[in-house]
Amino acid sequence: MTLYWYFTKKFISAFMRVFLIIGLLIFFVDTMENIRSLSHAGVNLTKAIALASTRSPSFIREAMPIIVMLSGLVFCVSLARSNEFVVSRAAGVSALKGLGLPIAAASLVGLISILFLNPLVATFSTYYDSLKNDYLGRPDKTITVNEDGFWLRQKTETGYIVITASQATQNGNSLRDVTMVEFDRDNKAKNRISAATAVLSNKEWILIRTKIWDLSAADRNPEASSELKPIIRVPTTITSEQILEGYPKPETVVIWDLPKFIKAMENAGFSSRQHRVHLQIELARPILFAAMILIGAVFTLQNARLGNLGISVLLALLCGFSLHFLQNLARTLGEAGEIPIFFAAWAAPLAALLTALALFLHLEDG
Repeated sequence: MTLYWYFTKKFISAFMRVFLIIGLLIFFVDTMENIRSLSHAGVNLTKAIALASTRSPSFIREAMPIIVMLSGLVFCVSLARSNEFVVSRAAGVSALKGLGLPIAAASLVGLISILFLNPLVATFSTYYDSLKNDYLGRPDKTITVNEDGFWLRQKTETGYIVITASQATQNGNSLRDVTMVEFDRDNKAKNRISAATAVLSNKEWILIRTKIWDLSAADRNPEASSELKPIIRVPTTITSEQILEGYPKPETVVIWDLPKFIKAMENAGFSSRQHRVHLQIELARPILFAAMILIGAVFTLQNARLGNLGISVLLALLCGFSLHFLQNLARTLGEAGEIPIFFAAWAAPLAALLTALALFLHLEDG
């Protein structure tokens, strides 16, 4: 058991070194990119560092499979160069058994990524959008989806209007059970409009079967002065594309809130396929990370003794990056509805794990 823990500690040590190096590199490159692309908006070094601090975790999360693969390569190459793996096999410890705990540790890293890194990225991504909008002087996102439907906010010449609807249809061009509340610049309610349907057409909302309440007079009963109108037209700058793209991206939603959020989106009439694919890909991370370390072991532990370690490392890197590319391709196809969601999320990690395991058993214990 001591040998297994020794191998595990070496893998964790390799993972920590690679993680810190890649993390610092991502932070440095993102800082430089923020200075380059946002210098026209007055973003200095301090602001660029603040933006990089909130966006770097998202890049690190995307790079985690590559980090695990590189960690596995460093770990396996160190075993091959020191002949520790050869000695362990000579002592009667099988190849797969010797790497059992490091593979389990890689899966545990995937689980930790789900439980801790995902919520961190979701929180920081939201803060990054707000911070960037603040630096650039842009308004924050005006569309929110929750269990009650979704909410929109649009500016007017005299204030703003808050719109809530229970459901959207026709790619965001039609809303059902709509309520509009108009506010002045002092955040005081002026009017309230209730409509059965609102259609977006030619930069205006066409409200059908409406009722209007005047809320500007505090000494008057709004219900007594309410009016019923068949059609009302309200100018707007909101487009259907903004409605469809306005709901939060999957990366900005904490993973244990995703099932509830997916249900809310479906109830509001939006497609939740992108979020469902993201949820399944996150759940498949432990298997993906285990496959990554096995890929490194297949190419390095066997061929290092044959004297072509450099070629073996290159092949392992090519296979690891190919797996990462295939999963991203499957994700894109899954979000587009070309392949089933389960296949998009789980096919690449499972296939890579089983293939690497078969090659490992054939080359080392076959």
